[in-house]
Amino acid sequence: MPSTIDVIVPVWNRAHSVRQAIDSVLAQKLPPDSALRVIVADDGSTDDLAGALQRYDARVSRVRHDRNRGAAAARNTGIAAADGDLLAFLDSDDVWEPDKLVRQIAFMREHGYAASCTACHLVRAGQPGVVWPHYETGSLSRADLIWGCFVSPGTTMICEPRVFSEIGMFDTDFRRFEDWDWLLRFAARYRLGYLAEPLARREPSWFADAQQTLDALEKIDEKHYSALPGTARRHFRAALACEKSAAHYRQDNWPAALGALLRSFLMAPFAHAALRALVASRFQWH
Repeated sequence: MPSTIDVIVPVWNRAHSVRQAIDSVLAQKLPPDSALRVIVADDGSTDDLAGALQRYDARVSRVRHDRNRGAAAARNTGIAAADGDLLAFLDSDDVWEPDKLVRQIAFMREHGYAASCTACHLVRAGQPGVVWPHYETGSLSRADLIWGCFVSPGTTMICEPRVFSEIGMFDTDFRRFEDWDWLLRFAARYRLGYLAEPLARREPSWFADAQQTLDALEKIDEKHYSALPGTARRHFRAALACEKSAAHYRQDNWPAALGALLRSFLMAPFAHAALRALVASRFQWH
């Protein structure tokens, strides 16, 4: 049966880099009888994004906000404009490997996942890439995802549209961690498929506003902590402390960073794969 894959690319002032992302989508191998569309969700860009998109054919369309409203709102606008059988997400400064869609969709169909993510290569100019996160192919539960948003759903997630009707859209109250908030809501009902093949390339860019990051962590704590069972609450708080430590570290506030990291390990002193992945992702590059 023919199917359509809608790829949502939120963009804010990245006319200089978005074409690499879009080109990597249009170069995809596709499952049989599949069609591809790219929905560029322009989050109030003030650069020449329209000019950057002129080269593309009708497979690429743009929906636009009149002002910057954040990644959650941009993704929601893209979702609302989509009517495909599957939704895929790609951040505007990342790229996909050529066989991402065909391999990930086959994985989802084989195991019946409503949503899935994959591993990716973390790269930075002048440094070799690393494969991240270090999980085996299989299912991730809420017990895994309370440790953080380490599966990069903004660039690697594919899901069935019905999931957003059941779980809800991205919460626009979050200017940070909107994807982690959504995954926690998703994981309360479903298991997330995870394919441990690096099918995307990401260049990490740290969020500069430490206070906005800390405020978002307080918000996500208030929203999810009380709904978690006992041990999961402690692990969740450990993950939050680790994220706080990373925010302080990026501001060169070493006392606060070390204090938060110590609290994280005191709450969860035993090795845990998700915590190791979270620490590696937040502290690998500065």
